[in-house]
Amino acid sequence: MFSKTTIGELAAVLTEPYKHLELGQVNDHAAYVIRFIGEFPFHRHTQDELYLVLEGEVRLEFVNLPPITLKPNESTVVRAYTTHKCYAENALVLLIKPKEMFAAHPSE
Repeated sequence: MFSKTTIGELAAVLTEPYKHLELGQVNDHAAYVIRFIGEFPFHRHTQDELYLVLEGEVRLEFVNLPPITLKPNESTVVRAYTTHKCYAENALVLLIKPKEMFAAHPSE
């Protein structure tokens, strides 16, 4: 069965910093909508993740690499084992990553 999701409806219920809702799954990956508010500390993952900013701006900082700022409709892939942190005043982000990454780290 097919269903559709409205990003705006998901955004309305995402009010807590860094809480996420699963948008859908494709094979062994999942897409999550996440509300970025404030800073999420330095961390790294064993697999790549794709960030796509839907609303607001997100600053990604890295160890030994220059930071980048993503605006709406801009994206980047953070490669596996890249230590990074995120900061946003208030942004909505679509994050695509392997499903087990959230299962292993539910606080992300």
